[in-house]
Amino acid sequence: MDHAENELLTRVGPGTAAGETLRKYWLPVGLSTEINSDAPKLVRWLGEDLLLFRDEIGRVGLTEPSCPHRGASLDYGWIEAGGIRCCYHGWVFDVNGRCLEQPGEPPDSSFKDKIRLKAYPVRELGGLLWAYLGSGQPPELPNYHFLVRDDGERRFSGYVRECNYMQQLENALDPVHATILHGRPVHGFPAAPEWMETPDFNVTATDSMAYYVARRKGPESGTEWHREVAYVPPIMVVHHGGSLPGDSVAEMVDVAWRMPIDDYNTRTFTLKCLPGAMVKRGKVEKQARPKPPPLMRGTRRQWDMATINGQDNAAQVSQGPIVDRTREHLGHSDRGVIQVRKLWQSAIERSLQGEDPPNLIRNPTQNHLVHVDVVERLVKSGELRNHVPNIVYVSS
Repeated sequence: MDHAENELLTRVGPGTAAGETLRKYWLPVGLSTEINSDAPKLVRWLGEDLLLFRDEIGRVGLTEPSCPHRGASLDYGWIEAGGIRCCYHGWVFDVNGRCLEQPGEPPDSSFKDKIRLKAYPVRELGGLLWAYLGSGQPPELPNYHFLVRDDGERRFSGYVRECNYMQQLENALDPVHATILHGRPVHGFPAAPEWMETPDFNVTATDSMAYYVARRKGPESGTEWHREVAYVPPIMVVHHGGSLPGDSVAEMVDVAWRMPIDDYNTRTFTLKCLPGAMVKRGKVEKQARPKPPPLMRGTRRQWDMATINGQDNAAQVSQGPIVDRTREHLGHSDRGVIQVRKLWQSAIERSLQGEDPPNLIRNPTQNHLVHVDVVERLVKSGELRNHVPNIVYVSS
């Protein structure tokens, strides 16, 4: 990859090619549980500082953070009178950016009607807050199956990692790293058995997604551990499998959105979707192993190398805020990484040409339920045998 291609993929601020492409999608900007009507919250997305707040009737706003009157931060304001009231002179703005009140101005003044706070549309779906940061008419907010199904349970978590979002997206289709980075025994505790050998895997790319199927030998003759991970542009990664075919744990689906804060920081929103049958049985996860004590490694910066998150932090953040991909030497095992880059670069180039990038839905009739069951596709093609597909839905 040359320098220009690296810049194309990694820079996300306003006016950049990747940033403007991302702004054509609905993107996650928070959890529904994070925002209440008690106080606003300063956030930063795609290199832009913003204010996230919920008004008294439950509507969520995402606006510029400074009052257009004298520039005071609305972070110190109060949620009342139908919006957010500036702490300095009391101007009130609703979730759409309209100015509702201007204390101190004459009662018959129309000055407030001339003032507008920049605001982005926000919707709630599946426990996440979604914003459209672009211009023009927004597309449909996709009704992904794992966001709208009501027969199970959704559990959210997340973290911020001090590196470019591409360093995490690429990791999604890199099954070899799991054996080396996560498959090493720590403090005498064995790693997860399905990670303890290098997988046999293939990578498939379509216009709208790229995914791999990884196989490792199972504990009994003729069985195999299997795992399927899909990258769905722009920033969604769907994990499933990681267990023996037919194991109820395989019914779970783990979804991660690698949302750029700016060029150098990324917030990951993670969702674990549990089917109703698993919740009722109380079988949510595999048998928990004893948690090893911290194993801190590193000279300039230390990470707990006994945890998956710490291991991924060490590997991804240590590459630098933005990897210099001109210095890489990619091999056969990196073909998934290459497909992630090619697919996202193709989406950006389509956007630059005035076309819609993949996975945008404009027609509401195509958005009743958005899902493609990758596992079912694999069963039909014969790539997976003796497997009963469940709820492994990834994208349209």
